[in-house]
Amino acid sequence: MDKLKKSLIVKALIHIALFLSGLNLLIGSYHIFTYLDSYSASTTDFKDTAEFQSKYLKYVERVAVYADYREKGYSGSMVYDSSSLDLSDLFKTEKDKPEYSDANEQQEDFDYYNAILNQANSNFLYYVENLKTGTIYCSSDLEKKLKALSAKYGDDAMDAYLESVKSNPAYLIINTKTERYATNVNRNFQYLNDENLSWVIDYINGNFVSNYDEPDENRGEYIICTTIVNEFPNYNDEFGSMYKQFQKLHDNYRDSLYPVPFSFICLLLFLSVTISFSGHKKGKNSISVNGFDRCYTEIGFLCVAAGIVVFYLFAGYLCRLLYHGFDLDFYYVIILAYSILYPFCMFGLLSLVRRIKANILFKNSLIVRFFIKLRIFIQDFFVQQTITYRVFAIIILFASVQFLAFYLYNKPIFMDRRIEFLMIAIPDYLYLGYILLKATIDYNIVTKETKKIAEGGLTHKIPVVNMHEPALTLAEYINNIGEGFSAAVDEKLKSERLKTELIANVSHDIKTPLTSIINYVDLLKKENLNNEKATGYLDILSSKTWRLKTLIEDLMEASKASSGAISLNLECLNLVELIRQSIGEFKDRFVSHNLEVVLNMKEEPVYILADGRSTYRIIENIFSNANKYALSGTRIYVDIITDEQTVTVSVKNISANKLNINADELMERFVRGDLSRNTEGSGLGLSIAKSLASLQNAVFDIELDGDLFKSILKFKRIYLKNRNVTDANTAS
Repeated sequence: MDKLKKSLIVKALIHIALFLSGLNLLIGSYHIFTYLDSYSASTTDFKDTAEFQSKYLKYVERVAVYADYREKGYSGSMVYDSSSLDLSDLFKTEKDKPEYSDANEQQEDFDYYNAILNQANSNFLYYVENLKTGTIYCSSDLEKKLKALSAKYGDDAMDAYLESVKSNPAYLIINTKTERYATNVNRNFQYLNDENLSWVIDYINGNFVSNYDEPDENRGEYIICTTIVNEFPNYNDEFGSMYKQFQKLHDNYRDSLYPVPFSFICLLLFLSVTISFSGHKKGKNSISVNGFDRCYTEIGFLCVAAGIVVFYLFAGYLCRLLYHGFDLDFYYVIILAYSILYPFCMFGLLSLVRRIKANILFKNSLIVRFFIKLRIFIQDFFVQQTITYRVFAIIILFASVQFLAFYLYNKPIFMDRRIEFLMIAIPDYLYLGYILLKATIDYNIVTKETKKIAEGGLTHKIPVVNMHEPALTLAEYINNIGEGFSAAVDEKLKSERLKTELIANVSHDIKTPLTSIINYVDLLKKENLNNEKATGYLDILSSKTWRLKTLIEDLMEASKASSGAISLNLECLNLVELIRQSIGEFKDRFVSHNLEVVLNMKEEPVYILADGRSTYRIIENIFSNANKYALSGTRIYVDIITDEQTVTVSVKNISANKLNINADELMERFVRGDLSRNTEGSGLGLSIAKSLASLQNAVFDIELDGDLFKSILKFKRIYLKNRNVTDANTAS
C-alpha cells in the first residue's frame, strides 16, 4: 500500500478517474435538473406536457379563425413550401385572439394564419366541413388522402377518416351543431377545456363581434377535426422542434438516472483515495508539503478563494462567449467550465488535506497564533502579579490624571484652562518619564552585570540596592541562578575528578595482578607441557589477559583524554607523511582481511600544529576501526582535502554488519557497531579519538549513510613559508 501511495502513475490514474467521475456527475445532474425544470419526473410523452397542450389549443384556435376568414371570402395559396419560408420568424409572431380594425389588417392576419396552417409536410393537420353548404377546408397534405378515401368509401369517406384519426397521438374532433367534442389529449393542464373550446365553436359559427363585423346568424354548422401526425416526422414546424427538444431532454434525463448515483459513489471513492494518498512522496516517510502549504492558513485560503473567483469569472465569460457567439451546445460549455475550475479547486482541497495531515493547519494559522499569544499574555499577566499589577496601576494612574487634566481644560475651576491643564499634565508626564527612565537604567545594570556572570564570574552578584520592579525581581532570580550554577559546576567538577581518580585507581589495582597473571602464563608456556588441552587453555588465557590489559590501558587513556590530564607537545607535523606511515603499518592487517586502501590527495606535504603521539593514536584508532568492521573484499578510501585554512582527512569504508545505530551513539564509550559484540575491540577507540582531537583544537566526527561508514578528522593548516614553528606555537 505504501508503494501505491507514493507512485506517481497510480496518483495520475486516480486523478483522471476522479476528474471523469466528477464530470459525469455534473453533466448527468445538469440533464436531470434541466428536464425537471420544464417537466415532471412522471412525464414520459410529449403530448402529455403543458407546452404541447398549450400549442395544440393555439393551433385549434387558428383553425377556427382561418375557417372564419375563408367563409368571409378571403383566399390565398393553399400550399406553403417550408424550405423557402422562414418559419422561425413566422413563429416568433404570436397573434392573440383577433380584434379586427380594417380590411388591410384582416388580410394580413389571414395571410399569417394561411401560412401557419398550410405549410408543406406539417405535423398538424386540420379538416373543417360546413355541414350546411358542404364546403371543406383542410390541410394541403390531407387533400390527396381524402380523395383516396372518397374513391374507396364514397359517402362514408368522412367516417373512415375520423376513424383513422383515432390512431394518431393527438386529435380533437368538434361538432358545432351538437357542441360536443372528442379528444385523446390528456387534459391535466386544462387547456382543452369547455371554456376555450366554446370560444372556438362560437368563433367558427360567426358569433364573434367586432367594430367592423356583425354576427353571421346564417352560417351553417361545422365538423372540425384536428390531429397530429404520428411520431412528428417534420422538425421544421413548431410541433416538430418542440418534440425534438423534448425527446432530447427526456433521453438525456433517462440516460442520466442510473449513471449519476454510480458517478457519485465513484466520486466519493476516488476522492477518498486521493485524500488518503495526498502528501505521500517517494523517498519520504513523513507527509510531504510544498511551499504553498507552509504559508499561513488564512493567506492560503484567501489565495485559493480568489483564484476560484477569478477562474469562475473567466470561465463564465468564456462560456457565454462560446454559447451566444458561436451557438455552442451548453453541454460543451459545462465541460469547458469544469475543466477550467477543477484543477484549481483540487489544488486548494489537497493543500488543505496536506496541512491537516502534517498538523500545520492550525500551527500556521494567524488567528490561532493570535489567540495563543493572547492566552499567554493573560497567563503571564496573572502569573507575574507583582509586576503586572504595578505596571497596570501606573497606567491607570497616568490615564486618570490625564483625564482630569483634559476635564479641567474644558471646565476650569480656579484659573485659566491652559494653566490648570499644564499644572496637572506636566507632573504626570514627568512621573511617567521617571518610571520609564528608571526601568531602563535598572535593565542596563542587570544586562551589564549578567554579562560578567556569563563570562565566568559565577560568584558575582548583581547589586539590587535602589533597584525597582520589575528589574529587582529579575536581578534576584539571576543572583540565585548564579549561586545554583556555581554549586552545580563545583559538584560536576568534583564528580568528574572522582570518576577519573576511580578509573585510574581501579585500573592500576587491576593492572598489577593482571601483569602477574601474564607473567605466570608465559612461565607455564615455557614448561613444555605435554597435555594438549592444557596448552590450548593457556593460549586462550593468554589471549584474554592481553585483551583485558589492552582494555584497561584504553580505559585509562580515555579517562585521561576526556579529563584533559594528558600533556601535549605541539609541533609541526607533516600530516601526509603521518598518514602514509600509518597505512604502511596497517598494510599487513588490511591484506589479511582482504582490504585495499586507496589514498587520494592533491598536494604534499601538508603541515599541522599537533601532538605527534596523540595524532598518531587518532589515526591508528580510525584504521583499526576500519580493519575490524569493514566488509572483506572492499576498499578503504583515504582522502586528504585541503584549503587555505584547514586540512581534512576522510576515511570511508563499507561496514560488514548493518549499522542500526546513529552516529552520535557510536561516539559514546563502550558502544560498538557490532551489537552482538563478537568482534575484537572495547568500544573506546572512537571516543578516545574524539577526546584527543578536541584537546588539539581539532574536530573528529563520523557520518553514516546506509552501510557506508565515514570518519572525518579536521585540523587547522599551517605554512612553513609564512611563519616558523615557534610563531605557530606562540599563536596557538
